[in-house]
Amino acid sequence: MMSKEVKRIETMAKMEEDYSADLSASIKGITNIVIRELLKSVSLDSQKHAGFYTGLASLLKGESKALTEDEYETLEEALKRHIETESKMLQEVKKLLKTEKDSRAKTLLREIYADEARHHALMRNLLVAVIT
Repeated sequence: MMSKEVKRIETMAKMEEDYSADLSASIKGITNIVIRELLKSVSLDSQKHAGFYTGLASLLKGESKALTEDEYETLEEALKRHIETESKMLQEVKKLLKTEKDSRAKTLLREIYADEARHHALMRNLLVAVIT
């Protein structure tokens, strides 16, 4: 039997999917690149959230499978590569933040930096979880 919590999480996943699709449809006619890309990013974040909710529901239902040895090795290598890339991206965005004068651009750069920092932390945490 599925718990109320899992049902709620699955509902949240569906809501995020629906919101993402609706937002994507809404921005098709927008010609302002900045606005269009910002809203597209929000839509992609909603897709990401839907994926997180789906994974969470699977975890709580006990459906999560163990990694095979090949998957483990592939994942470990990929995570190490991505951690290095995220670290470089963080450094580059930090440099841009120091030199950029336009306040609107700085706002976007701060958002990018925050995302990169979250990605970097997620990848590091996942690597620790995979290794241990």
